Amino acid sequence: MFNQGLSLDQAPPISVPFRFFLTAPIFAMLIGVMFLIYPAELITNRFSSETIAMVHMFTLGVLSMIIFGAMQQMMPVLAGAPIKRAKLFATVVHTFLTLGTIFFVLKFLYYQNEFLIAAIVCLAISFLTFFITAIRLLFKVKYVTSTVNVMKLFAIAGVLTALLGLHLAGAHLSGNMGSNYLSFVNIHILLGIFGFAALLIIGVSFQVIPMFYVALDFPKSVQNRLPLSIFLLIISYFAFAFLDLNFYIYKVLFAIFFVIYAFHGLNSLNNRRRPVSDVTLWYWKVSLYSLVIAMLNWLFVPQDSSYFLTILFAFGFLFSLLQGMVYKIIPFLCWFHLSSKGYFDIPTIKEIIHEDLIKIHFYIYMASYVFFLLYGFFSQIFITIAAILFILSNILFFINCVLGMRKYASISKKEPLQTFVQS
Repeated sequence: MFNQGLSLDQAPPISVPFRFFLTAPIFAMLIGVMFLIYPAELITNRFSSETIAMVHMFTLGVLSMIIFGAMQQMMPVLAGAPIKRAKLFATVVHTFLTLGTIFFVLKFLYYQNEFLIAAIVCLAISFLTFFITAIRLLFKVKYVTSTVNVMKLFAIAGVLTALLGLHLAGAHLSGNMGSNYLSFVNIHILLGIFGFAALLIIGVSFQVIPMFYVALDFPKSVQNRLPLSIFLLIISYFAFAFLDLNFYIYKVLFAIFFVIYAFHGLNSLNNRRRPVSDVTLWYWKVSLYSLVIAMLNWLFVPQDSSYFLTILFAFGFLFSLLQGMVYKIIPFLCWFHLSSKGYFDIPTIKEIIHEDLIKIHFYIYMASYVFFLLYGFFSQIFITIAAILFILSNILFFINCVLGMRKYASISKKEPLQTFVQS
């Protein structure tokens, strides 16, 4: 897992991933506020400017924020590819990602092209800085694992997503959409959601699930073939989009691949070698079951409205899993940095963030998730309740992350042997 061992010299400063993890729940709170401010009929219409703003607040401000933060830690850990001048790199990527997200949202809420120009510049700097560096480092890795291979595919998909996004933003800026505009939008969505986000999650889980949960390894055939199959399927969408092929066949293949992943993920978690209770398991299981339901919804439910699919995939699969991962990454990093610096009397990984607080967050988040789904059957009041609960859950998510980081900070201020001697 640690690719021949990880030293403190290889790992980035602990502030590098933390700044990304703390920013994501703030943007998530703003998503909840948007659900409260705008009428449900408007905010759930995929073609409205408000929906485009909200979707990108999630994909840029939440999804990309957590992934970029995690990757700067995982590249040294899982791939043996540390980033030089990590603080400067993180500052550039984080600052311009944050500003770019804000400007992009403002453009679609207030219809000012100046915001879009600023967003294009900021997001181009952030994404191209991150992915050019990632590609350069990952393709030099000598000890190649299945996870490293997936990271390479993720980086390629990320560059393509960013470039296509910049193209679409330029089309909005010029007002020249072109006849293939919607096809490019769909390719951008597939690359971003399935290639950038889901593909990386799949690859990282091959290592993270067995390590953190002492669970069964994924079969080698799944590790080696599934990510590449998904990536090639994403790329093949160009043919389906422009040659007018039967898209349902494409959806069936996608569903099969992701259900295979979910099956093996659940099988690994349900057959752990050391079945110790861990609340972060709940996030993983909700995520994987939501993925299966989302794929079935995509195949068998009429897509006049993509609301259910969006909620199932974005909040059920992606955000649930990423929250569970953050609750594992932060305590591990706190423990690792403290122990590497020679501190003896330090909390265990489970004591960094109290499990009861994580449980409360989980219950509130799951309640918001359920109410978001219920809105599809009932009235506006359900989405209002869901939005309030979603805001509360992300406030608690933010507080829990801060508490873990403060515990690290309070210990690291002391001399390494001080607490040991006092005890």
